[in-house]
Amino acid sequence: MHRLFYFLQLFRHDFLVMLVAMRNRHTPKAFKGLFLVALLYLVSPIDVLPDTIPLLGIVDDAAIVPAAVCGLMRLLPPAVRAESEAQAERLTQRAPLIVLLVSLLVLAWIMLVVWGCYTFLHWVFVG
Repeated sequence: MHRLFYFLQLFRHDFLVMLVAMRNRHTPKAFKGLFLVALLYLVSPIDVLPDTIPLLGIVDDAAIVPAAVCGLMRLLPPAVRAESEAQAERLTQRAPLIVLLVSLLVLAWIMLVVWGCYTFLHWVFVG
């Protein structure tokens, strides 16, 4: 999971552009399918070279992920790419607000789960 965050940090702008492009109806289906395959490979614990092999374990990720990002960005039609880059830039400007809202949502969810567990346990043991 650590390598996922590392690669996302390196390609954060391109990744955000590709995420925005996934929602565009003019994005080719081939791009959408290959993007999902690339994400699954990045998240998957199964690699071409296992991570347990020192140094070689990360070489496949260091070669495949940049190649996938470059290839996927070339698959985007110029109009879709320009529109997606503009939307990604607007999202980047609002990133602190988005992080704050997501954090509040997660905190509210955790509080709801804790309250639900407390209520359930109180009902079971106290009656």
